[in-house]
Amino acid sequence: MRTIDRARQCLLFSSALGSAMLAIPANAQTTSGPSDANPAPATASGGDSATAGREAAQEGGRDIVVTGIRRSLDAARDIKRDSTQFVDAIVADDIGKLPDRNVAESLARVSGVQVDRGIGEGSNVSVRGLRQNVFLLNGRQVNDATGRGGNGLETLGTSSFGLLALVPSELISRLDVTKLAGADQISGALGGIVDIHTRMPLDGPNQVAGKISSIYGEQARRGGFESFGLISHKFANDTLGILLSASYNERPISQQGLDTFSGYLRYKDPEGNVRFGNSDVRPELIDDNRKNLGLDGVIQWRPSSRVEITADTFYSRLNSDRSRYWLSFTPTSGLSNARYSDNNVLLSGTASGPVLANTEFLTSKADIWSSALRGKFELSDRLKTSVEVSYDRSSSESHQIYFRLQPIASITPTVDFDFTKGDLGSYKINGINLSDPSQLRFTILFDNDYRALTKDFAARNDWSYSFGDGVLKSFDFGVRYDHIDTHNNPLRADIRPSGGIPATQLSNYISLLAESDFAKGDLVGLPRNYLVANSAVSSCSAFTDVPSISRDAQCLDPVNNTNALSSTFTIKERFIEGYGKVNFDTGIGAARLSGNIGVRYLDRQLSSIGNLISGTGAATPTTFRRDDGEWLPSGVVKLAFGDDLVFRLGAAKVVAFPATADLNNGVSLSNNAVFVDGVQTVLGTGSGGAPDLDPYKANQVDLSAEYYFGKQAMVSVGLFYKDVSTFIVQQQSAETYGGVNYLINRKVNGDGAKVKGVEALLQLPFYFLPSPFDGFGVVATYSYIDSNTPIKDVAGRAMPFPGLSKNNVNLIGYYEKGPFSLRVAYNWRDAYLVALSAAATGIYNNAYADLSTTVRYDLTDHFSLGFEASNLLDERQRTYDGVDEALRTNVFFGRIYKISASVKF
Repeated sequence: MRTIDRARQCLLFSSALGSAMLAIPANAQTTSGPSDANPAPATASGGDSATAGREAAQEGGRDIVVTGIRRSLDAARDIKRDSTQFVDAIVADDIGKLPDRNVAESLARVSGVQVDRGIGEGSNVSVRGLRQNVFLLNGRQVNDATGRGGNGLETLGTSSFGLLALVPSELISRLDVTKLAGADQISGALGGIVDIHTRMPLDGPNQVAGKISSIYGEQARRGGFESFGLISHKFANDTLGILLSASYNERPISQQGLDTFSGYLRYKDPEGNVRFGNSDVRPELIDDNRKNLGLDGVIQWRPSSRVEITADTFYSRLNSDRSRYWLSFTPTSGLSNARYSDNNVLLSGTASGPVLANTEFLTSKADIWSSALRGKFELSDRLKTSVEVSYDRSSSESHQIYFRLQPIASITPTVDFDFTKGDLGSYKINGINLSDPSQLRFTILFDNDYRALTKDFAARNDWSYSFGDGVLKSFDFGVRYDHIDTHNNPLRADIRPSGGIPATQLSNYISLLAESDFAKGDLVGLPRNYLVANSAVSSCSAFTDVPSISRDAQCLDPVNNTNALSSTFTIKERFIEGYGKVNFDTGIGAARLSGNIGVRYLDRQLSSIGNLISGTGAATPTTFRRDDGEWLPSGVVKLAFGDDLVFRLGAAKVVAFPATADLNNGVSLSNNAVFVDGVQTVLGTGSGGAPDLDPYKANQVDLSAEYYFGKQAMVSVGLFYKDVSTFIVQQQSAETYGGVNYLINRKVNGDGAKVKGVEALLQLPFYFLPSPFDGFGVVATYSYIDSNTPIKDVAGRAMPFPGLSKNNVNLIGYYEKGPFSLRVAYNWRDAYLVALSAAATGIYNNAYADLSTTVRYDLTDHFSLGFEASNLLDERQRTYDGVDEALRTNVFFGRIYKISASVKF
């Protein structure tokens, strides 16, 4: 009842306020006509800061024209310098052109931001090594279909269907990263706040723009295309603006290499020694075709300098059609001739047991629709207010078909393996011909339809009262209401005919996979031809002539079974927040001292509705409830010596609530247990919810020194420290459901930890060189991030925060002169912890480097040609378990090339 009353009061207050404000425009227009409208500069407003036209500066009696790369760097520099908070920005250097393939990879250019990759593309970020971040679109919070902290419905466990993968970079004008938030900013970020800005029509000129590109994937050996269009126009003496933009692309994605699902396990050898070995080796081939549609629409009305009303809506849809094929075996099964490292890691040997031929077809679709109506009003010379109401809806659905062939009961293959040979190891399979259907039988079919939906309704009202002259400049205060519902309700069918079905009886459903170029030069000894499922395997009901499949109970009813019920949940969260903040500004000699101090209060109510699964597999619906309240003080001091030298000092208490999926009141089971003749030989895996998790809490301090000089040049150094009083880690336990044994990962609260680091940025155009060398420039960032946690793996090794790389380097060299521009970007991050493995050791990503380049030539003021190349190093993404020799995965994606033609008027 308290929730309803507070929500009603909040909305009634906002409605009454909004009604009162509707009368303001007429009065405002009486005193200030439309001709008095004076929009904020583009670099401050975030509209078209890099594309509002050419900027001319007088120097020595001649015009210096700043466009393209330098224009965007200049705009980003101004945003950083002018902000009171600790903010970095990335600005598009032209319409429809962020400087990287997507939003995540552009964010990696910010010092202290690290990118996670899903199938070769940046798809998620950590800020200062922390993944608990808030993502905003034009100032309002957005989530993916699985809720806060989600990565989408991806069976590979990556973030390639997550929120940042859904946002087309062509629609973006600017990206802001706030690393220490003020009391007026949305809470929930342990690392930082990422605000994605689209263009606003009143902040730039009337424009029509378009671009079309052709894409070629070197490894996929297929092409694709991208298209983009924008129209922006102002009416009524530039008081009304309308902007429409759209993007659409189709692109091939490929991944090859060595993968795993279950990963490493601990076991004892015949002498009783504890060893570590990979329990699930998968030489794997993935082909993925993706289609992405993005739409953005804005109506902006500014009838006077005192009134601005904006309605904007953003929609994006991602479709993926993926085929995945792999062979798999268990190196620890029937092991002989074993050789171990000094760390007791299995390096080579001979395994005896099933060799599986696996197929997965995954059809996925994910979308996000975010809309907002907001108004800004100057009620008097001293009192300002703004009101915003927003609604966001994100949904995702992934239809998974998994088909397994394994040897008939009378055949027991052996595999000679050596993980130390080459980058991926060597494998010789003996005793079976995987191309001969008489030696194989079908044993498992999964027909799963994963579905997730998140709805978010939010309303906020912000006020600012100016005190006029004096040290205290203004007092800001406001309230925010946010209600988020996340639903997960899959359909799941796990069909395992008793004894299997001979492959000879399934000739309509299997075909020979022949991939002679698969991982060429690697995986020595591995067969490239083997039987897999074909396109006829579209669902369990497609097996009309095989009643043991199509008439199976789970095929007929994919809802009422343990796997489906265990993964079905609804999570409801309600947030009410209020804040107050005092801003100050005064002169101290030749310097200006400014800043703010404030506090934010957050009240949160949680309801987690799910199914508790008993040991027999029976489901019991259960609801868990919890309330939280947090006071979050913050303060920032900025000392500026003119426009050149700036010092900042800030401190804040921050809180971040657990990822929505971790709060489910149940357990999600993966269909990966292996049975041989009715005996379970490999444990299944799963993830359980923990709705009573405490949030992440931290006290943080930031200090920076920034020097701005020359044209677009700057250097800055920052220090930060976070004292995390509680955080969340993963813990694994053995559990049994429906007679199947599983290792279940659940999140638990850990004790305190500390994160500290240094960030450095150099932005230097070589304006001091003679022409034509003055067209060169460089942008370099470096960050060092360290963490101390009480968590140790089973071998006693200390473990850092997941996602945190100690060393991170970003280097951009560019040349821009006349109609020609060239940009070469290099990004490198150190190894980092991904998660805990089933062996209770850490899963680590190796260091990863990325090199890309962009070339552009302007044929005229309106037409330009471009060329882009990414992943030029053809880098491999490798993971290991605990120690470097414990090879876990090593996958690669190939180079990608793009040529484009652009037009703008």
